[in-house]
Amino acid sequence: MESFNSFQLLPTAAMASATYMCPVSPGSNDAPAIMFGYTLQSLLSSYYASVPVNESFYSTLPSPTMPMTDFLANTEGLAVQAKLGEQGLLEAGMAAGAMKPNCHFSYPPVTDAKSHLMNAYTLEATMCGVFIGLADYVQSPQAAFLMARLAAEHGIHASYIGSHMKPVVFPTNSTSLTPAFTPEMVSMTGMGVGPLGDYLNNCVAPPVAPCGGSVEVGMMGAMLNGQGSTNVMNNSSSAMGTGGVPSPTAMPQAFNGDAVLVQARVLVPAVLAALTTLVVSL
Repeated sequence: MESFNSFQLLPTAAMASATYMCPVSPGSNDAPAIMFGYTLQSLLSSYYASVPVNESFYSTLPSPTMPMTDFLANTEGLAVQAKLGEQGLLEAGMAAGAMKPNCHFSYPPVTDAKSHLMNAYTLEATMCGVFIGLADYVQSPQAAFLMARLAAEHGIHASYIGSHMKPVVFPTNSTSLTPAFTPEMVSMTGMGVGPLGDYLNNCVAPPVAPCGGSVEVGMMGAMLNGQGSTNVMNNSSSAMGTGGVPSPTAMPQAFNGDAVLVQARVLVPAVLAALTTLVVSL
């Protein structure tokens, strides 16, 4: 009888698997997050287009670490990649049935090559963080793949620019993974990596967190709290408040969806234990 009770977990899991329909392409549930990402990508792309660059523009930079022609080609390539990301997000958004937003952005001031590169670093690093976060706001694998790819893209760009702007890009005393941001955090106003509200001009509303809950970002992972969510992570690892609002003592930290992974680690051993009990009883 005891082995039979343990095995009751398996039909429940099988039923859930049988009734869940994995979305093949982006749908209406993905549209708000995709178009939020599109808006941010458009901000970056249009910023690059607003700054005419040439060798003379960069000649004021001290001691370039590579030939100026190569440096110019790389920074022009950043603008090309930003445009490609914008195109990919727009195509995904249209496939999900979204409407293209009509935005009028503001831009951080540019006084010389150094300020332009600092702006580019801030925007690219922010894009990396927010696309990490947006991967948990979509449901289709296709949309999640695009978010992950863009997060990696912007992280590479930010590291490249940062290596020319400051001596240490990867500090040895770091205690967290790459900073990540929820849409609410990016919509705030402020300076530095993270808030972009001063430039978005209320063009787009942040998407709602999954299951009607709120996302809490920690040093390594993230938690989904609130209505319809099951939180199994240790709150002591969190550095963020709920709803994407930073706690008073910590800056935004890594958001990589570990809440889902932890739930899997809890459920899978339980199912395996039930199978073992069944085999022994037979």
